[in-house]
Parts: sequence; structure tokens; C-alpha cells
Amino acid sequence: MTFMDQNQTTKGSEQTKDRKLAILVVEDNAINLRLITAALTRAGHNVDTATDGQIALDKFKENSYDAILMDIMMPVMDGLTSTREIRKIESEKISGKGNRVKIIAITANAFEDDRNKFFESGMDFYMNKPIEIEELNRILQL
Repeated sequence: MTFMDQNQTTKGSEQTKDRKLAILVVEDNAINLRLITAALTRAGHNVDTATDGQIALDKFKENSYDAILMDIMMPVMDGLTSTREIRKIESEKISGKGNRVKIIAITANAFEDDRNKFFESGMDFYMNKPIEIEELNRILQL
């Protein structure tokens, strides 16, 4: 299991360590969606779901999330496009005030060019599938 963040940091934050997070899981594979949602719910987080990037974008407009797990390859709107749109909306909403939502790419394969595209779109981290929940929890604490 590999994960990477834009800054290559692994330091944890005590502020989010035991805090219940609002997390949006964006995944078009029903089995993956169910598994990730169940694990996050068992960890005590509040989980919302979307099956494509457009639904994720619509939900982001109406709700506040601490983190978004974003699949890359999806119908209707892919994860990169959805992330770029979320970052545009977010910049208008917070305009320098407050924190950005943490967006974590979840993907079946990530090559060097892919990783660069994830970060250029505005994603903060990426994880390869299958997701390892301990690694995900560590990322959520950063």
C-alpha cells in the first residue's frame, strides 16, 4: 500500500486524531463504496457518498466536509474534473479564510504522470486501491 501527499509529510495532528470527521466518499464501484463507507463508519466518522464526480460536486455545494475520497475514473464527471471544480468553489467560499477540504485520490494505478495530474488538479494525497484503512486513518489525521 502506497500513499503520497503533495508535500511528502507524515506528521500527525492531534486536532483531528480522535475527532469525528465528515467524509464524502466518491466511488462508482458499489463494492468498494460499501467497504470504504463501512470502515469509516466503524471508525466513528460521518460518511456521505456519491457515485460520480457531478454528484460529488453537487453535494459539496450543499454540505461541509473535512475530507473527500475521490475515485479518478468515473462516469459523468471524473475525479480530476470534480476536484478542479471543488477547488474553484472552495476558493470563492473561503477566499483565504478557513481550511481547504482534504481531497484524497483513490485509484487502481498511479504512475508518475498520474500523480502529477492528481496534485495539479488540487488533490492533496493519493492512495492506491485496495484501500488500507489504517493508512487512510493516518492520512485523515494529517
